[in-house]
This record gives sequence, structure tokens and C-alpha cells, in this order.
Amino acid sequence: MKHALVLALLLAVTPTLARERCDLPEPGLHVTFGVGIGRYTDEEQETFDKMELRKRGITARTAKRTDDGCIEAWVPDGRGGFDTMYFDEDT
Repeated sequence: MKHALVLALLLAVTPTLARERCDLPEPGLHVTFGVGIGRYTDEEQETFDKMELRKRGITARTAKRTDDGCIEAWVPDGRGGFDTMYFDEDT
């Protein structure tokens, strides 16, 4: 019982450390098909990711891929600073 209470307290105190992994599939049926030659450079991938975020109304200063497949973006907070936000490219 003590372990569950300590775990619940830690999760309540550190919500910013918990985020979903982007490389886990969403529930349901998924069908993908792709054809490609080579890989994009990091700069090309960042450009494509920033373009996709802009289409969705998010003006990101940077957009880089994390190890688990998320897009880590540096987004203006409206007060002169920036927030780090994470996006799943599929959602």
C-alpha cells in the first residue's frame, strides 16, 4: 500500500515528466503503404515537420524528431519566450 501511495504522489507531483510515446500504435486497424528512395536529411525532415505544423496552425521555431517518434517543437508562448511542445505526427 505504501508503494502505491508513493507512486501516486510522484505522478501527481511530476506530470511534466509523463508523456505518451509516439512510437506506440493507436488502438484500431492501421494500414500503411510507402515508397521511398533514401532518407531525408535532418534539415529536410525539420523543414517538412515545420510545414506540417504550420498547416495545423502551430508556428514552430524548431521541430526535431525524438527517439520515440514524437516531434519536439519550440513554439512561441506569446509572452516573448518559447515553450517546448511534443506532437505525434499521426495525430
